[in-house]
Amino acid sequence: RTAALNPYPTGRALAHSRTSFGRCSKMAAVAIAQPMGAASAGGILSLLEEQENSLRIAALERLNEVVDQFWHEIADYLTDIESLYEDASFPGRELAALVASKVFYHLEEYGDALRLALGAGSLFDLSHKTEYVEKIVSVAIDQYIRTSTANFEAELQKKEQEPIDDRLEDVVKRMFDRCIEDKAFKQGMGMALETKRLDMVKTFITASEDVPGMLQYCQNSALSFGVKAFREKVLHVLLDVYTCTKEEIDYTGMCQCYFLLGQPNKIAQILKDLLGRGDQKGRLLAYQVAFDVVDNENQHFCNVLLSSPLLKLKEPAAAEAAAPAEGAPAGDAMQVDAAAT
Repeated sequence: RTAALNPYPTGRALAHSRTSFGRCSKMAAVAIAQPMGAASAGGILSLLEEQENSLRIAALERLNEVVDQFWHEIADYLTDIESLYEDASFPGRELAALVASKVFYHLEEYGDALRLALGAGSLFDLSHKTEYVEKIVSVAIDQYIRTSTANFEAELQKKEQEPIDDRLEDVVKRMFDRCIEDKAFKQGMGMALETKRLDMVKTFITASEDVPGMLQYCQNSALSFGVKAFREKVLHVLLDVYTCTKEEIDYTGMCQCYFLLGQPNKIAQILKDLLGRGDQKGRLLAYQVAFDVVDNENQHFCNVLLSSPLLKLKEPAAAEAAAPAEGAPAGDAMQVDAAAT
């Protein structure tokens, strides 16, 4: 009875407690260390019910390794795993989000898979080019495109824009960085155009080893966009690159942009400058620009261009009266003057 009332455990009780804890730890170690060829993840999943965070984190780490094999079993514990992610005090919440995201991916619930992948933070590693990563990135970019397109239209209509999740922004940014690292400039360009990221359009052009080729690729790609306002913004970005390039200016490409923007006076100024250089190369470039404009088959544009004051030729000075030929009679000279009068 005295022992029952004693609030402090006896040495025997302490020994029993340590033995029980040791057995639990050994069982946990056995469950976590299941061989890769195990037929079930039940032992690992049972550790999610433990109170020790270290055991639950160890279980999540093991589940992350075998989720592609046992996702159908792990799906029964999705509620428990998501609750760990939602628990702000749990130190392994990002890992829980990653495991749950992969399970939702296998269940083809891609919206929830993306939501939890964003919650996984840096553990959602884009450098792992697995089917899971590629699919979630695709879903993320599609969502970003929908939001950015809606925001662009709202901007044109002067309406309130929808904020984009910072975590989604981070995924798109990391995807841009991966394209630059892999030198997949055309892929990155396509993504930049789709997401309405004009800053990245310019970045992919200038970072490329073939700037003229990327300028032409971007110009051709921009023509496929149905929204005229965005197409014009892209063309202005291209003109910035054309004028700021350290290499020789591509006047034909620049004038093509001005043609698409409907600015004949800009082309007239370029033609005047090329012709005013006074060298053969300047004249040849002017001829090439003129031929390209005519090839666009826009007669009205050509007429406006030709009527530009910048391209008007100066009127020749009035011819002075012809002087009499040396040795000619004075009478003949007077007849010539009379005829001129």
